Amino acid sequence: MQQQNPVSFSKSILPLFFLFVLVNSLLIFFRKLMYTHQIDVWVIFAANCILFVISILSLALHLQASHKKTPLASVGNVMLVTLMKLLVLGGAAILYLVLAGPNRSVYAVFVGMVLYLVYTFLEVSIAAKINGNNK
Repeated sequence: MQQQNPVSFSKSILPLFFLFVLVNSLLIFFRKLMYTHQIDVWVIFAANCILFVISILSLALHLQASHKKTPLASVGNVMLVTLMKLLVLGGAAILYLVLAGPNRSVYAVFVGMVLYLVYTFLEVSIAAKINGNNK
């Protein structure tokens, strides 16, 4: 059986990088429209940055776990990343909602939640490809 080449880290984060740049470009382009709908662009930008960094860390953990022979390493990795995302993103959302007071942008938090789903979908598809190439 022919073994496939392992996926490089820089190649695997390209879709995440393109998503990060796309979201930031859209934020710049639609900035005035978002402010008219009471959506704080800076909150979405912060959520995008946090999600990008966490997704890169997650993929690094996936690559590290893919070199191990036990499937338990992948399961533990998914659980660790899920806990990390919950604590960081939940804590950031609660901190923002408490500190912003009456000026908070709930719509921006909802956009951040949608971004979370998009990043998670992209991250899972990349991780599946990594795990599939190493079998």
